[in-house]
Amino acid sequence: MIKTAIEFLGIQSGVVSSEKLVATLGGMLAIFFCFYTTTYFIGATGSIAILPSMGASAVLLFAVPHGQLSTPWAFLAGNLLSAFVGVSCSKFISPITLAAPMAVALSILAMHITRSLHPPGGATALAAVIGGTAINELGYWYVLTPTLINCCVLFSVSLVFNNLFSWRRYPQSFMRYQSAGYHPDTRGIKMQHIHEAIKRSELVIDASDEQIKHIVDIADAIYHEELIAGFVLEPGAFYTNGKPGRDWSVRQVVDHREHKNPSLYLIVYRVVDGDRKGTTGSCTLHEFVEWAKEKMQPKS
Repeated sequence: MIKTAIEFLGIQSGVVSSEKLVATLGGMLAIFFCFYTTTYFIGATGSIAILPSMGASAVLLFAVPHGQLSTPWAFLAGNLLSAFVGVSCSKFISPITLAAPMAVALSILAMHITRSLHPPGGATALAAVIGGTAINELGYWYVLTPTLINCCVLFSVSLVFNNLFSWRRYPQSFMRYQSAGYHPDTRGIKMQHIHEAIKRSELVIDASDEQIKHIVDIADAIYHEELIAGFVLEPGAFYTNGKPGRDWSVRQVVDHREHKNPSLYLIVYRVVDGDRKGTTGSCTLHEFVEWAKEKMQPKS
Protein backbone atom coordinates (compact mmCIF):
# COMPACT_ATOMS: atom_id res chain seq x y z
CA MET A 1 0.00 0.00 0.00
CA ILE A 2 2.74 2.46 0.99
CA LYS A 3 4.86 1.52 -2.03
CA THR A 4 1.88 2.04 -4.34
CA ALA A 5 1.22 5.46 -2.79
CA ILE A 6 4.88 6.45 -3.24
CA GLU A 7 4.83 5.37 -6.89
CA PHE A 8 1.57 7.25 -7.48
CA LEU A 9 2.85 10.44 -5.88
CA GLY A 10 6.21 10.17 -7.66
CA ILE A 11 8.33 11.06 -4.64
CA GLN A 12 11.80 11.98 -5.88
CA SER A 13 14.98 10.17 -4.95
CA GLY A 14 17.09 11.75 -2.21
CA VAL A 15 20.43 13.46 -2.84
CA VAL A 16 23.48 13.90 -0.64
CA SER A 17 23.57 16.81 1.82
CA SER A 18 26.40 18.57 -0.01
CA GLU A 19 24.28 18.74 -3.17
CA LYS A 20 21.37 20.23 -1.24
CA LEU A 21 23.62 22.88 0.29
CA VAL A 22 25.27 23.81 -3.02
CA ALA A 23 21.93 24.09 -4.82
CA THR A 24 20.53 26.28 -2.03
CA LEU A 25 23.51 28.62 -2.00
CA GLY A 26 23.62 28.86 -5.79
CA GLY A 27 19.93 29.72 -6.04
CA MET A 28 20.27 32.41 -3.37
CA LEU A 29 23.21 34.10 -5.14
CA ALA A 30 21.52 33.94 -8.54
CA ILE A 31 18.27 35.54 -7.40
CA PHE A 32 20.15 38.17 -5.40
CA PHE A 33 21.99 39.34 -8.53
CA CYS A 34 18.83 39.10 -10.66
CA PHE A 35 16.85 41.17 -8.21
CA TYR A 36 19.59 43.81 -7.96
CA THR A 37 20.06 44.04 -11.74
CA THR A 38 16.35 44.18 -12.56
CA THR A 39 15.71 46.82 -9.89
CA TYR A 40 18.51 48.93 -11.33
CA PHE A 41 17.00 48.89 -14.83
CA ILE A 42 13.21 48.96 -14.35
CA GLY A 43 12.54 49.56 -10.67
CA ALA A 44 11.17 47.46 -7.83
CA THR A 45 7.68 46.93 -9.30
CA GLY A 46 9.05 45.32 -12.43
CA SER A 47 11.43 43.22 -10.38
CA ILE A 48 8.59 41.72 -8.38
CA ALA A 49 6.76 40.84 -11.61
CA ILE A 50 9.71 39.05 -13.22
CA LEU A 51 11.22 37.28 -10.22
CA PRO A 52 8.78 34.32 -10.15
CA SER A 53 9.93 32.96 -13.52
CA MET A 54 13.59 33.58 -12.72
CA GLY A 55 13.12 31.83 -9.39
CA ALA A 56 11.77 28.79 -11.21
CA SER A 57 14.71 28.88 -13.63
CA ALA A 58 17.10 29.08 -10.69
CA VAL A 59 15.65 25.85 -9.28
CA LEU A 60 16.49 24.07 -12.53
CA LEU A 61 19.92 25.63 -13.08
CA PHE A 62 21.15 25.00 -9.55
CA ALA A 63 19.16 21.98 -8.34
CA VAL A 64 19.13 20.11 -11.68
CA PRO A 65 22.10 21.57 -13.62
CA HIS A 66 22.56 18.39 -15.68
CA GLY A 67 18.93 18.13 -16.77
CA GLN A 68 17.82 18.63 -20.36
CA LEU A 69 15.36 21.31 -19.21
CA SER A 70 18.31 23.26 -17.76
CA THR A 71 20.61 23.44 -20.80
CA PRO A 72 21.70 26.92 -21.98
CA TRP A 73 19.57 26.57 -25.12
CA ALA A 74 16.48 25.55 -23.16
CA PHE A 75 17.03 28.29 -20.57
CA LEU A 76 17.79 31.17 -22.94
CA ALA A 77 15.59 30.30 -25.92
CA GLY A 78 12.77 29.06 -23.69
CA ASN A 79 12.56 32.29 -21.69
CA LEU A 80 13.19 34.72 -24.57
CA LEU A 81 10.75 33.05 -26.98
CA SER A 82 8.15 32.89 -24.22
CA ALA A 83 8.67 36.58 -23.42
CA PHE A 84 8.08 37.45 -27.08
CA VAL A 85 4.97 35.28 -27.21
CA GLY A 86 3.67 36.79 -23.98
CA VAL A 87 4.08 40.37 -25.17
CA SER A 88 2.41 39.53 -28.50
CA CYS A 89 -0.58 37.99 -26.73
CA SER A 90 -0.82 41.00 -24.40
CA LYS A 91 -0.89 43.38 -27.38
CA PHE A 92 -3.13 41.55 -29.81
CA ILE A 93 -5.48 39.40 -27.72
CA SER A 94 -8.25 40.77 -25.58
CA PRO A 95 -9.57 40.26 -22.93
CA ILE A 96 -6.81 39.34 -20.49
CA THR A 97 -8.70 36.18 -19.49
CA LEU A 98 -8.01 34.87 -23.00
CA ALA A 99 -4.58 36.47 -23.48
CA ALA A 100 -3.13 34.83 -20.36
CA PRO A 101 -3.92 31.17 -21.22
CA MET A 102 -2.98 31.75 -24.88
CA ALA A 103 0.40 33.16 -23.82
CA VAL A 104 1.21 30.04 -21.82
CA ALA A 105 -0.15 27.66 -24.45
CA LEU A 106 1.68 29.28 -27.36
CA SER A 107 4.90 29.51 -25.38
CA ILE A 108 4.73 25.75 -24.79
CA LEU A 109 4.21 25.20 -28.51
CA ALA A 110 7.10 27.52 -29.42
CA MET A 111 9.43 25.78 -26.97
CA HIS A 112 8.47 22.35 -28.29
CA ILE A 113 9.04 23.41 -31.90
CA THR A 114 12.46 24.92 -31.12
CA ARG A 115 13.44 22.07 -28.76
CA SER A 116 13.92 24.52 -25.93
CA LEU A 117 11.40 23.23 -23.39
CA HIS A 118 11.98 25.15 -20.16
CA PRO A 119 8.99 25.14 -17.73
CA PRO A 120 9.68 28.62 -16.26
CA GLY A 121 9.18 29.98 -19.78
CA GLY A 122 5.45 29.62 -19.21
CA ALA A 123 5.72 31.96 -16.22
CA THR A 124 7.78 34.42 -18.29
CA ALA A 125 5.03 34.50 -20.92
CA LEU A 126 2.31 34.84 -18.29
CA ALA A 127 4.10 37.73 -16.55
CA ALA A 128 4.08 39.68 -19.83
CA VAL A 129 0.29 39.57 -19.76
CA ILE A 130 -0.56 39.95 -16.08
CA GLY A 131 2.60 41.68 -14.83
CA GLY A 132 0.95 45.05 -14.41
CA THR A 133 1.62 48.53 -15.79
CA ALA A 134 5.41 48.46 -15.39
CA ILE A 135 5.67 45.37 -17.57
CA ASN A 136 2.96 46.30 -20.09
CA GLU A 137 4.53 49.70 -20.78
CA LEU A 138 7.78 48.01 -21.81
CA GLY A 139 6.17 46.35 -24.82
CA TYR A 140 8.70 44.24 -26.73
CA TRP A 141 11.48 45.77 -24.65
CA TYR A 142 10.31 43.26 -22.07
CA VAL A 143 12.18 40.61 -24.10
CA LEU A 144 15.46 42.49 -23.59
CA THR A 145 14.95 44.15 -20.25
CA PRO A 146 14.35 42.57 -17.86
CA THR A 147 14.12 39.08 -19.47
CA LEU A 148 17.41 38.96 -21.40
CA ILE A 149 19.27 40.80 -18.64
CA ASN A 150 17.97 38.37 -16.01
CA CYS A 151 18.83 35.40 -18.20
CA CYS A 152 22.37 36.69 -18.72
CA VAL A 153 22.83 37.21 -14.98
CA LEU A 154 21.44 33.78 -14.09
CA PHE A 155 23.47 32.09 -16.81
CA SER A 156 26.69 33.81 -15.71
CA VAL A 157 26.21 32.87 -12.06
CA SER A 158 25.35 29.25 -12.91
CA LEU A 159 28.30 28.98 -15.30
CA VAL A 160 30.76 30.12 -12.64
CA PHE A 161 29.17 28.65 -9.52
CA ASN A 162 28.28 25.13 -10.76
CA ASN A 163 31.78 24.58 -12.15
CA LEU A 164 33.37 25.22 -8.76
CA PHE A 165 32.39 21.70 -7.70
CA SER A 166 33.86 18.53 -9.18
CA TRP A 167 30.60 16.54 -9.19
CA ARG A 168 28.64 19.09 -11.21
CA ARG A 169 29.23 21.01 -14.41
CA TYR A 170 27.26 23.61 -16.35
CA PRO A 171 26.46 23.29 -19.18
CA GLN A 172 25.94 19.55 -18.70
CA SER A 173 27.96 18.89 -21.88
CA PHE A 174 31.06 19.73 -19.77
CA MET A 175 30.34 16.75 -17.50
CA ARG A 176 32.54 13.67 -17.93
CA TYR A 177 31.30 10.43 -16.40
CA GLN A 178 33.71 7.86 -15.04
CA SER A 179 32.87 4.35 -16.15
CA ALA A 180 31.48 2.07 -13.48
CA GLY A 181 33.02 -0.88 -15.30
CA TYR A 182 31.75 -2.33 -18.55
CA HIS A 183 30.27 -5.81 -18.51
CA PRO A 184 28.80 -8.02 -21.27
CA ASP A 185 25.29 -6.74 -20.50
CA THR A 186 25.95 -3.08 -21.28
CA ARG A 187 29.19 -3.09 -23.27
CA GLY A 188 27.29 -3.25 -26.56
CA ILE A 189 24.94 -0.38 -25.68
CA LYS A 190 26.17 2.81 -27.36
CA MET A 191 24.97 6.42 -27.20
CA GLN A 192 23.08 6.04 -30.49
CA HIS A 193 21.13 3.13 -29.00
CA ILE A 194 20.09 5.24 -26.00
CA HIS A 195 19.18 8.15 -28.27
CA GLU A 196 17.09 5.95 -30.57
CA ALA A 197 15.37 4.31 -27.60
CA ILE A 198 14.32 7.72 -26.27
CA LYS A 199 12.94 8.67 -29.68
CA ARG A 200 10.94 5.47 -29.94
CA SER A 201 9.56 5.85 -26.42
CA GLU A 202 8.02 9.23 -27.36
CA LEU A 203 8.64 10.39 -23.78
CA VAL A 204 10.09 13.71 -22.62
CA ILE A 205 13.03 12.62 -20.46
CA ASP A 206 14.93 15.21 -18.44
CA ALA A 207 18.30 13.45 -18.81
CA SER A 208 20.98 13.32 -21.49
CA ASP A 209 22.03 10.18 -23.37
CA GLU A 210 25.29 10.19 -21.42
CA GLN A 211 23.46 10.36 -18.08
CA ILE A 212 21.17 7.47 -18.98
CA LYS A 213 24.10 5.34 -20.20
CA HIS A 214 26.00 6.15 -17.01
CA ILE A 215 23.07 5.01 -14.87
CA VAL A 216 22.70 1.83 -16.94
CA ASP A 217 26.39 1.02 -16.36
CA ILE A 218 26.09 1.66 -12.61
CA ALA A 219 22.96 -0.51 -12.41
CA ASP A 220 24.81 -3.29 -14.22
CA ALA A 221 27.74 -2.98 -11.82
CA ILE A 222 25.37 -3.21 -8.83
CA TYR A 223 23.77 -6.29 -10.38
CA HIS A 224 27.16 -7.97 -10.67
CA GLU A 225 28.09 -6.92 -7.14
CA GLU A 226 24.97 -8.69 -5.86
CA LEU A 227 25.81 -11.81 -7.86
CA ILE A 228 29.37 -11.91 -6.53
CA ALA A 229 28.26 -11.22 -2.95
CA GLY A 230 26.31 -14.50 -2.89
CA PHE A 231 28.92 -16.56 -4.74
CA VAL A 232 31.70 -18.58 -3.10
CA LEU A 233 34.39 -19.74 -5.51
CA GLU A 234 35.83 -23.15 -4.63
CA PRO A 235 39.01 -24.23 -6.48
CA GLY A 236 38.54 -27.64 -8.05
CA ALA A 237 34.74 -27.44 -7.83
CA PHE A 238 32.38 -28.12 -10.74
CA TYR A 239 29.83 -25.59 -12.01
CA THR A 240 27.18 -25.72 -14.74
CA ASN A 241 25.46 -23.05 -16.79
CA GLY A 242 22.17 -24.95 -16.52
CA LYS A 243 21.26 -24.37 -20.16
CA PRO A 244 19.14 -26.91 -22.02
CA GLY A 245 20.26 -29.18 -24.85
CA ARG A 246 23.55 -28.70 -26.65
CA ASP A 247 24.35 -25.48 -24.80
CA TRP A 248 24.61 -27.31 -21.47
CA SER A 249 28.14 -27.34 -20.10
CA VAL A 250 30.11 -28.18 -16.93
CA ARG A 251 33.32 -26.40 -15.95
CA GLN A 252 35.87 -27.28 -13.29
CA VAL A 253 37.82 -24.44 -11.67
CA VAL A 254 41.50 -25.26 -12.29
CA ASP A 255 43.17 -22.10 -11.01
CA HIS A 256 42.42 -18.52 -10.12
CA ARG A 257 44.29 -15.27 -9.64
CA GLU A 258 42.65 -13.07 -7.03
CA HIS A 259 42.22 -9.31 -7.39
CA LYS A 260 40.17 -6.83 -5.36
CA ASN A 261 38.56 -5.66 -8.61
CA PRO A 262 36.22 -8.47 -9.76
CA SER A 263 36.68 -7.45 -13.40
CA LEU A 264 40.41 -8.25 -13.01
CA TYR A 265 39.92 -11.41 -10.93
CA LEU A 266 40.98 -14.18 -13.35
CA ILE A 267 39.65 -17.74 -13.33
CA VAL A 268 41.12 -20.68 -15.32
CA TYR A 269 38.72 -23.56 -15.98
CA ARG A 270 38.43 -26.87 -17.81
CA VAL A 271 35.24 -27.98 -19.59
CA VAL A 272 34.61 -31.51 -18.30
CA ASP A 273 31.23 -32.20 -19.91
CA GLY A 274 28.76 -30.87 -22.42
CA ASP A 275 29.47 -28.15 -24.98
CA ARG A 276 33.22 -27.80 -25.80
CA LYS A 277 34.12 -30.75 -23.57
CA GLY A 278 37.87 -31.22 -23.11
CA THR A 279 38.80 -27.59 -23.75
CA THR A 280 40.24 -25.06 -21.32
CA GLY A 281 39.67 -21.37 -20.99
CA SER A 282 39.78 -18.34 -18.73
CA CYS A 283 37.46 -15.51 -17.78
CA THR A 284 36.95 -12.87 -15.13
CA LEU A 285 35.07 -13.51 -11.90
CA HIS A 286 32.25 -11.30 -13.21
CA GLU A 287 31.88 -13.46 -16.29
CA PHE A 288 32.16 -16.77 -14.43
CA VAL A 289 29.57 -15.82 -11.79
CA GLU A 290 27.12 -14.77 -14.49
CA TRP A 291 27.72 -18.02 -16.40
CA ALA A 292 27.58 -20.39 -13.40
CA LYS A 293 23.99 -21.13 -12.43
CA GLU A 294 24.65 -24.06 -10.11
CA LYS A 295 27.44 -25.85 -8.30
CA MET A 296 27.60 -29.57 -9.07
CA GLN A 297 28.83 -32.62 -7.20
CA PRO A 298 30.46 -35.39 -9.29
CA LYS A 299 29.13 -38.92 -8.82
CA SER A 300 31.33 -41.08 -6.63
